[in-house]
Amino acid sequence: MASYYSTSVHTLVHPSQLSSYSSLAGALTPATPTSQFISSSRERVPQSVCKNVSEPVFLPISFDYFSQARQGVALRDFTVKSQSALNNLLSGANEPVLINTGIHKIDLRIMWLGYEHVDCSFSFPVTRATTKGQLGSAIAKQFRRFCDKAASSSTTVHDWRIGPNAITFDQLYLVALYSFGDGVCQADIAVDPAPTHGEH
Repeated sequence: MASYYSTSVHTLVHPSQLSSYSSLAGALTPATPTSQFISSSRERVPQSVCKNVSEPVFLPISFDYFSQARQGVALRDFTVKSQSALNNLLSGANEPVLINTGIHKIDLRIMWLGYEHVDCSFSFPVTRATTKGQLGSAIAKQFRRFCDKAASSSTTVHDWRIGPNAITFDQLYLVALYSFGDGVCQADIAVDPAPTHGEH
């Protein structure tokens, strides 16, 4: 079901700076990394890169449960749990992840396969004190908005359709956030049709 895109911009970012398990990393490095998901039903959303990398403002930020490294964090958890509850689930939840970036706003681009015609740019404010938990919550909010838009829109790729009896917000996992310069970012997202939120 998945397909991946590659570009010629990978020389601008050294592979050592990239997570080894991201489909977006695959677009920035010579070879697409092998999936490391434990769940056989979990799969990355194939995405095109929104723009050439000018100069990443920060290194990729990964999102992991304490108990499950490199599996992503359910976007639903960011929307239904308090920040204090996230502190007990999310590795590095209280860590300020943008402290040396100098950016005040993130322009999140969602390049979901088949929905390129949908408005996919979502901006939200950040500060140097923004923690990983707060950042994840902000990203989850934007993805819920995107899913609402996509559910009422047509798609050119049926396998990645969003809506009833298809992919839903509750099935999405945030794996990492990538910087493409000037505050422009994309999220590495996975889909799992059989999410197990209660096990974390």
